[in-house]
Amino acid sequence: MEIAFKEDTLKLFDFNQVKLLVENYARTKGSKQLAKSIFPVHRNSAYELLQQTAELHSVLLNKNPFPDTLFEDFEAEANLLFIQGSVLTEKQFISIKAAAEISSHITKYLKDREELFPALHLLFSTCLPCPQLIKAIDVIIDEQGSVRSSASKELANIRHDLDSKRREVDRKFRNYINHLKKQGWLRDSEESFYNGRRVLSVVAEHKRDVKGIIHGSSETGRTAFIEPIDNVELNNDIIELEQEEKREVFRILKQLTQDIREHKDLIKNYYVALTHLDFTRAKALVAIDLNACLPKINKQSTIKLVKAYHPLLYLQNKTGNKSTMPLSVSLDKNNRILVISGPNAGGKSVALKTIGLLQIMLQSGLLVSCMPESEMCFFNELFVDIGDSQSIENELSTYSSRLVKTKLFLEKSNARSLVLIDEFGTGTDPELGGAMAETVLEELNKKQALGILTTHYTNVKVRAEKLAGVINGSMLFDVNTLLPTYQLSVGQPGSSYTFEVAEKIGFPKELIQQAKAKVSDEKIKLNQILVTIQKEKNAITNQLNKLREKEKQLAFEREKYDELAVRLENKLLSTTEKQTEIGRLADMGRKLKLLAEEWESSKDKKAVIQKFVNTVTAEKKLKEKENTAEKREKRKQKAIEQVLSKISVGVQVRLVNTKLEGEVIEVKKTNAKVIFGDKISTVSLENLQVL
Repeated sequence: MEIAFKEDTLKLFDFNQVKLLVENYARTKGSKQLAKSIFPVHRNSAYELLQQTAELHSVLLNKNPFPDTLFEDFEAEANLLFIQGSVLTEKQFISIKAAAEISSHITKYLKDREELFPALHLLFSTCLPCPQLIKAIDVIIDEQGSVRSSASKELANIRHDLDSKRREVDRKFRNYINHLKKQGWLRDSEESFYNGRRVLSVVAEHKRDVKGIIHGSSETGRTAFIEPIDNVELNNDIIELEQEEKREVFRILKQLTQDIREHKDLIKNYYVALTHLDFTRAKALVAIDLNACLPKINKQSTIKLVKAYHPLLYLQNKTGNKSTMPLSVSLDKNNRILVISGPNAGGKSVALKTIGLLQIMLQSGLLVSCMPESEMCFFNELFVDIGDSQSIENELSTYSSRLVKTKLFLEKSNARSLVLIDEFGTGTDPELGGAMAETVLEELNKKQALGILTTHYTNVKVRAEKLAGVINGSMLFDVNTLLPTYQLSVGQPGSSYTFEVAEKIGFPKELIQQAKAKVSDEKIKLNQILVTIQKEKNAITNQLNKLREKEKQLAFEREKYDELAVRLENKLLSTTEKQTEIGRLADMGRKLKLLAEEWESSKDKKAVIQKFVNTVTAEKKLKEKENTAEKREKRKQKAIEQVLSKISVGVQVRLVNTKLEGEVIEVKKTNAKVIFGDKISTVSLENLQVL
């Protein structure tokens, strides 16, 4: 099934600004074009793009080693090979050779790490190394991008003759200069080039005294440009040889083009993969800027965002050293639709746009700014109605257009649709609009679509509270300062704080009372209840935040205590072992001292030697007893248990008794796979130290 994300919908969420972020990081013409054409795609394609971006994001974020990916765009060269009779230039061959070398390096790197980078490995699966292609170009073109003289016997002979002629011309020219300088017939510049010919700069009064061809004069007429007569024929020979050289170079390049044309499909694969990799790199760098990640992808219709940010607002605040308030929301088959209420300028629209933009980004293969434990899915349709405030004269047309959109939503939406409506039901008589909004809410719920709706209507809030599958939410408001906190709270509706704000700004109390008298008692009471609930919730939230801070501090202290305890235990164990060894050595020393004294005084040297042998044998047996397989295994298990309690994927470790450090990528029973530099090793846990 095709997805339905319209271009004007993407504009409503400023998606072009996100695309521009990616384009700014792209380094080639082709990858910049890919950035410009980012668009929500089908589930399978989006998932593949997400996996590629997530893999490279991990590399760049952790600054892990990865082959150089920078290359010169060679799309034109790759396309020319598909045109029979075309001939590539030296520079174009150098671009293809460099791309082939880079692709081969990356392909080998990814093949060795297929478990780590399955999506990127698949991207380069058609980029087979081709040493014969590299060699074919290398034999003909040198590192400076010139055809080698050894490319053909004819070219070698031509260039040999050229060098000889040029040396002869230069020798004669220098002789002319030296002779004419003595005569005082030359200008200070001595020589120049005129129409591609090397000429002498002769004082005009002596131009008849110099044998040669006058090619012209200076603008003032005081200098004549003369080619010495003896050099004319040599220069003609040089020009003819240069033409021969060009013809031979062209013939060689034409042949080389034909030789590598058989690899045209592979070269095109190199271009596609490298361009896509640079595009993926740009997306990964944007993800780092946005503190974004790949959430868990759920097959069921689900939105579970944990501490999500509006990416553009996050970047804007980051530039201004301001904090951005995250939002958390959860929608699934049981709670499909969230109705957000609260005062104006409280952040309702921002919350709705955050969810919409993150969904568009996900389905376009971009990582999203939320916590990794978040869950999202792929929708087939995104239905959006974000209306702008308009004048009274246009309100009828505004309401009509919104009804047309709503009618479409009701006809097309299903369990794989996401519906986002801002200021739900506005644009007409509030009472009648509220009734229509309530009815639309019920129908969308029947369609089992997931949705976020913002509203001020009390009847919609009340209906949402009673309707299974629909939940209320509100943007929190500080009732003391009457300022928004921009926090989304799910569970109960919010007040619009109409009368409270009026009192805060000093609106006449008698007018506020008159206004209250015009509103039904039920609405006044409901509003007061919501304000009270909000106040109590703010107090509870503050207490919870304080408790969380205390828990965080306690966890930190506990971690420090555990670390110190382990270190102390290791130190005590080491000290005990050292003391035991020292005691054993001291005892051995005493025995040897006694034997030495006995050796000096005893006449029976054999008996003393036997005692020495017995002493050494006893010490050896004692060490063997301490170093039995069973005891070694116990010590090994203890070391493994200590490491196992602290090790996990992503943890930095050091190889025991070395300075070699790496990152754990997998833990299996008593072993761990670790990246040391650009190599992956499987190491027993007893040989690792957690940093």
